[in-house]
Amino acid sequence: REPVPAGLARADLVLSVGAAADQDRFAAIWRKDIRVPLVTGELLPLQTGMDWQGMRALAFAGIGYPEKFFATLRALGADIVRAEALDDHQPFGTALLTRLAAEAAALEAQLVTTEKDAVRLPAEFRPQVVVLPVRLAIPDWGPVDAAIDRAMSGRR
Repeated sequence: REPVPAGLARADLVLSVGAAADQDRFAAIWRKDIRVPLVTGELLPLQTGMDWQGMRALAFAGIGYPEKFFATLRALGADIVRAEALDDHQPFGTALLTRLAAEAAALEAQLVTTEKDAVRLPAEFRPQVVVLPVRLAIPDWGPVDAAIDRAMSGRR
């Protein structure tokens, strides 16, 4: 959330997360300014055995870029009958959750959200919501491990 040049000036490592096209755009803009190791990665759905194919979903997300979450669900085969993009870190009040549950029931859809949002749900509401877990996939963890080792040893 800080300006990129300010972050790059104090960075020990840059982790760029996104699909190949996003990585290419990032590199075209910033690669010349990066003086530390650049590591690329992608958030990928965790294979849990859940069959998303054809699932009617009312998906909701209060993350920085909710469309990415919705696109991931669609790519897994979910039929998103309604997508509710909330503000990042938006509180889950009783009125909002009641409305979402009622809409899902009327649409005969399953409520689905992100892991980040699921942890903020009230305990009594969690059983009504399916969570799509994702994990960070990094092809080469070597530079990340080296940066952590340097930080832990007090070296830069």
